[in-house]
Amino acid sequence: MSQQLVHQIEELAANAWPAPVVQLIGGWRLRFAWGITRRANSVLPNDCTGGPELDERLALVEAFYARRGLPARYQISPAARPAGLDAVLADRGYERHLRILVLCAELASVRDRLRASGERVTLAGEPDAAWLDTMRAMLGYYGDGAVAGRMLAGIGPPAGFASVRRTGRPLAIGRAVAERGFAGVFGMATVPEARGQGLGRAVLAALAGWAAEHGATRLYLQVDDDNLAALRLYRRAGFEPAYTYHYRVAPGPTG
Repeated sequence: MSQQLVHQIEELAANAWPAPVVQLIGGWRLRFAWGITRRANSVLPNDCTGGPELDERLALVEAFYARRGLPARYQISPAARPAGLDAVLADRGYERHLRILVLCAELASVRDRLRASGERVTLAGEPDAAWLDTMRAMLGYYGDGAVAGRMLAGIGPPAGFASVRRTGRPLAIGRAVAERGFAGVFGMATVPEARGQGLGRAVLAALAGWAAEHGATRLYLQVDDDNLAALRLYRRAGFEPAYTYHYRVAPGPTG
C-alpha cells in the first residue's frame, strides 16, 4: 500500500475515534482522552510541516502527557514523520508495544461473501445505553463510559451502530464510520455465551450494507495481530493485510 493511502486511512481512523483534547505541533497531533484507549492517548505523527525541531517536539510531547499523568506514547505507522522517528524513539528508550494489523477490503466483495445471514441486526445513527453498556463490558477499556460516550458523540462523519439483540439485550455489536469513499469498522464484540453463532458475521454484513448506503466502496479495520478469532472472520469476509502500526511508549513505571 502506498504511503499516501496509509496516511489517508490513518487520518480517517483518527476522525472516526476523535480525542476530546488535541494539540497540534507542526502537524503532529497530540491526543488525550483521559486514558480511554491507546489511540486516543497517543501522538499521531504523520505530518511534519514547519514548527519546532525534533528535539523540541519530543520535549513538548513529554510535557503534554506529563501534565496529564500519562507516559508519552506515539502511534507509529509507515506514514510516521519524520522518517526514522521510530528509531529515534527506540534510541531514547521508548518501548515498543503491540502490533496492530490494518486490513482492507473492497466493500462489494465483503457483501458478496457475507450474504444470507438470518440474524436480525439493529442499526442506529447513535448508540443507546444498552449498546454503550455492552461496549464497556466487552472491550474493557472505556472507564465509566462518560468519556467514551463523548467521543462517540463527537464523531464528525456519518456513523452507524449495529447490534444483534435478544430480549432487548445486545449480544453482538460493532460500529462503522464512513468518509471519503471508505468506511472503518470498529468495536466488534460478541458476548461470550453467544460466540460461535455467526453473530459477528451478521453485524459485519449489516455494517457493510450501511457503509454502501453512505457512499463507501472500500472498508478498513484495525485488529491486534494475536486476535485469531477476529482475523478468521475478517479473512473469510475478504479483508487482506494492508500495513501495520505499533506504539512507542516512554520508559518508566507508568509506561
